[in-house]
Formats: sequence, C-alpha cells, structure tokens
Amino acid sequence: MKNFDIQLDEEYAQKLAYIQQEADQDTVEAIKSSIELRYQQLQQQETDPLAKLKQSKFIGCFKGEADLAANSEAIVRKRLRSVS
Repeated sequence: MKNFDIQLDEEYAQKLAYIQQEADQDTVEAIKSSIELRYQQLQQQETDPLAKLKQSKFIGCFKGEADLAANSEAIVRKRLRSVS
C-alpha cells in the first residue's frame, strides 16, 4: 500500500467534504471511488470511438461552401430562394 501526503486548496477540500457527506464515505474511500470512476471513464474511451469523440475538443464538420464563414448570410439567402 502506498501513502500519499496531499494538500488541497479550499475549493477542493469543500468538494471532497461534499462527496464524503453525500456518499457516506471516509476520505480514503471517497478518493478511491473518484479514482475508480475516472479510471473506468478512461478505459471506456480507449475502446469506444464515440466516447473518445465526445471527450475531444472537436466541434463538428460538414460539407458546405468553401467561403461559408465569410458569406454565410448570402449563402443562406440564396439557398432559401432556391427552395421556395
């Protein structure tokens, strides 16, 4: 078994106290369960491509006009006219 000496700022000390109270756990159990939860999330990401994508900073992509950002209003108006 390893021993750790950690220091938490006030914000994290309050969060830990909240977890302990809500889960009815002592400090060690609260930390262990938090580590286990994060470990499971990371393991799932490795095997689940959708989970990896959801955790990434990627927003999205689509096929469209090359100058969409610069001319979005004109492009939308043109498309709306062609639909009508």
